[in-house]
Amino acid sequence: MKINFLDLKEFNPLKFPEILTAAEAAAAPILTEYVIKEMFNLHAQVSRTVWNIRMFDEEFNREGSGFLICYMDGGKAIAVPKFTISDIDENLKLDLQSIIAGFFIFYNVLDEIHILDVAVAKELQSKGLGSLMLYRIIRSNAKRGIRYYFLEVRASNKIAINLYKKFGFKIFMIRKNYYDDGEDALCMAKEL
Repeated sequence: MKINFLDLKEFNPLKFPEILTAAEAAAAPILTEYVIKEMFNLHAQVSRTVWNIRMFDEEFNREGSGFLICYMDGGKAIAVPKFTISDIDENLKLDLQSIIAGFFIFYNVLDEIHILDVAVAKELQSKGLGSLMLYRIIRSNAKRGIRYYFLEVRASNKIAINLYKKFGFKIFMIRKNYYDDGEDALCMAKEL
């Protein structure tokens, strides 16, 4: 099954008019709305952290935010044991039938990236999508001079913690009772 990645901000015709055809620019608001709703639905299915749709919209409109999405075509899903770089098809276009398989929401401040929300579809978890997305974020932002990455993760989310450790993130602090349900957050950072 082929996948592709896109920072949804690239579909904002007011910010990036030079990369969109006239048809893409006309469809961009509809497609952006569709993707944000699909991201929100995915978040609601897999995350215990409470966000509402307004928060997604506000974050999308914030200067410096990024919405890296991983998507696949809307055809029949094929069981994949593990996604690798060879599964990425740069020619796969995002459309209203695309399946949003995962996403990272982050924002940039000076030479820092703060990762705010991460989700991967339940049936695709532990298949390498999180690694591919995080690799892409780090690689593309390193070219822009980003040196530091920060995030909070639930203390019980061992899969995510192991992913971040694999990429060199280290725990630097614990925030007690950080989440609405009283769970602690591990604050993690990575320096390039």
